[in-house]
Amino acid sequence: MNAEQKARIEANRQRALARLKSRGIIRDDQAKQIESRNTPASKRAAPDSIASQDVTENRAKAMKLYAPHPDTRRDASAETSLRDELDKDTGSKRPLDKIRPTVRKQDYIEYDLATMRNSNGGFINFDEDEGGGSENRKNQSLEEWQRAQQERRALYEDAQPPEHPSLAPKCVECHINTELDPLLHDVFKLQVCKACAKSLPEKYSLLTKTECKEDYFLTDPELNDNALFNRFEKPNPHSGTFARMQLFVRCQIEAFAYQKWGGETGLDGEWQRREEAKAQRREKKYKEKMREMRVKTRAQEYTTKLLNRKHGKEHVHAFSAAVDGGVNEDGIRMVKRRCFECGLETQEISI
Repeated sequence: MNAEQKARIEANRQRALARLKSRGIIRDDQAKQIESRNTPASKRAAPDSIASQDVTENRAKAMKLYAPHPDTRRDASAETSLRDELDKDTGSKRPLDKIRPTVRKQDYIEYDLATMRNSNGGFINFDEDEGGGSENRKNQSLEEWQRAQQERRALYEDAQPPEHPSLAPKCVECHINTELDPLLHDVFKLQVCKACAKSLPEKYSLLTKTECKEDYFLTDPELNDNALFNRFEKPNPHSGTFARMQLFVRCQIEAFAYQKWGGETGLDGEWQRREEAKAQRREKKYKEKMREMRVKTRAQEYTTKLLNRKHGKEHVHAFSAAVDGGVNEDGIRMVKRRCFECGLETQEISI
């Protein structure tokens, strides 16, 4: 496009703007805005300079407006710079920059997909606290990794590995197996293997707190005493907002209950006594309900007598046998009946 064509296009644009202004379609400020958009880029002012000029003008207007009230003025830029300097000095973020959840996710979420990484051999949930993180594990040698695993196992089992397999602790039931149940061994301090714990549920099954109170008649203070019983806590299966469920091993609960109630016979006697007390309470409640019902019945009888005395006894009709009553206006056969006492007559349709 040559200079003549550009001049012709610009003249046509000016004439179109003048025609729109003369018709009142656009205002003068809108025409100036359109002309500024069509101005070449070299003739326009830089956007940053325009923005800074607008900010300077607005600040001058604000200072002029709030000049009679010097106490209400504040410099936002000064406050921002002061806050930045404080953040640099402390080297920590503000409290609201990072909000931590109040619920422990590990109690309710077994596998958090958001924390999994692709290890190029299957997705594995890395635990950064074990082994010093994934970056340190990559740089570990085989000997260092084995040593870390031994230290971890010794810390978990709270005992050093035996020097010889014959010195390893054995199951107290079968006296053969050395692979003990980790839950019974670590939490309840019982040397029992998994096979024996599964085959002897009358000794090594787990009981809830409610079952301990109902079956062995133990109290809450006794069950809450950590010196008396070992316990295993886990999230409540009914709801995440409920209190954590406490599990006890049956043999320890049973031994304490026998000591408290005087053996198995004493426990059975306590159960019998409580059952008799329950039966007595049920009988007492039944008698109380019966007494209330009798009082209510007598009150109803007394009320009926008063009504009969005031209004007379309720009349019960004694009708005679049906006699022919002729035909009604619709041509249907009718029968009549009469009360012997009050003489009330009724007409019935004979079907």
